Amino acid sequence: MCEKPLIAPFRQCISYGLALSCSFVFGCKVGWLSSTITAILSEDSSPIPITENDISWMASISFTASIFSVLLCFFMGDKVGRRTFLVGVAVYYIIAWALILFTSSATIIIVCFCLYGIASGTQYTICHVYVGEITSPKNRELIGTSYGLATAIGVEVEILMSLFGSYRLLALFPLIVSMLTLLTAFFMIESPYYLVGRGDNKRALRNLSYLHNYSEDEALAELHLVQQYVNEQKSEKSKSNWKIILQPNNLKLTFIMILLNGLTVMDCSAIIPVTGSFMLKDFQDHVNGQLFVNIYSFVGIAFTFISFYTIKKFNRRSLTLFGYLGDGVVQVICGICYWVESQNGNSCGWLANVIAYLLVVQRMQAMLTFGVAMEILKTEIFPHKLKVFYSSLLLCTGDWSIFTLIKSYFWLEPILGNAGLLVIYGIISFVAYALTLIFVNDTKNKTLLQIRTDINAEIQKHESDTLQHDNKVSKPVV
Repeated sequence: MCEKPLIAPFRQCISYGLALSCSFVFGCKVGWLSSTITAILSEDSSPIPITENDISWMASISFTASIFSVLLCFFMGDKVGRRTFLVGVAVYYIIAWALILFTSSATIIIVCFCLYGIASGTQYTICHVYVGEITSPKNRELIGTSYGLATAIGVEVEILMSLFGSYRLLALFPLIVSMLTLLTAFFMIESPYYLVGRGDNKRALRNLSYLHNYSEDEALAELHLVQQYVNEQKSEKSKSNWKIILQPNNLKLTFIMILLNGLTVMDCSAIIPVTGSFMLKDFQDHVNGQLFVNIYSFVGIAFTFISFYTIKKFNRRSLTLFGYLGDGVVQVICGICYWVESQNGNSCGWLANVIAYLLVVQRMQAMLTFGVAMEILKTEIFPHKLKVFYSSLLLCTGDWSIFTLIKSYFWLEPILGNAGLLVIYGIISFVAYALTLIFVNDTKNKTLLQIRTDINAEIQKHESDTLQHDNKVSKPVV
């Protein structure tokens, strides 16, 4: 089956627009907090009474609420359409930003960001499932990584606006964008996999034909594959979901992806947009913190574009390994520089700038390598029946890692200092490198069906070997 070279990718991108809009609004949340830290902590001009502890909870609380999105997606993921889920997320974003815009209470903002975590967690889970269901393998890399790009752009737009806008304007902008996001729902095509699972084969056929620009015969052939794939999972309904998860290969898959997903975000690139002002507070006489955060955010966007090329040319395992190794080296060097600078009484301006821009280099290679590679890796290995569960579980793991990281900064920085924390983050990256080297195989150019078929073949072989062994044991001796 052959897609038209331009029409099909364009339609798939347009259909993914609602997901990208939600991702952009989530980026605005990170950018809003990053760009308003200085203003809301200022004793003279603060629009709301707030402390550094409040800031730490604002930055981290949304990640703790992701556990509820796991439960929501697990029980409702295949009962509610992907489109319905994302429309609900957009509606909540409108409510949240309206409250943030008009409130003068830090507590209300923290509560909004807590609920924001449930919405963004649901969005993350559904978007990563949805992109694998509507895109062809050759387009999935570009369209899938655009999710992270939309988030990075949202961060940068808010930070740039902070140079010219007020505190209230920075909250008004994502509110307006959230309202416009609802308009993109009209262009979103429901997942054919979801429709087949609900028994609506007619709509599934129509959507397959539209998304891939297939002829009628090609669409029917693809529909047959989707039906076969979905029915294969439905035939296992006699087994509980937990028994399926505990199958040897699924258990291995769960362990590997949870471990690596948690470690992927356990580096300071996850928190620099929020804590950059704090991490460089010792060097405020030598480093322009606002300029640093702008450059840091901008290179994230630029190198996400470059990653679209690298993900096509190199296998995901190699990119992931390079990302972890580079991340660890940069952070350890940065930690050593931080320690040397502190020993000199924070007087070496050139060394302070070395530290700041080493973190920028880290951001470059992180966006270029392991972040993008792991996103694609995760997207492509989800089994159909449990992909919502896996996606939400991975989200929870990553979010709790970010929460731990942000809170550890505010709790441990007075004890270990920035130098100690950076070295610890570097060591974590080295551990992730070793685990990736041992456990992760590449999935380049394999479709969801092929990967799942490989896993099923291994499961059947295991069951066959077990049955043969049981027969030998039970065979009576003559």
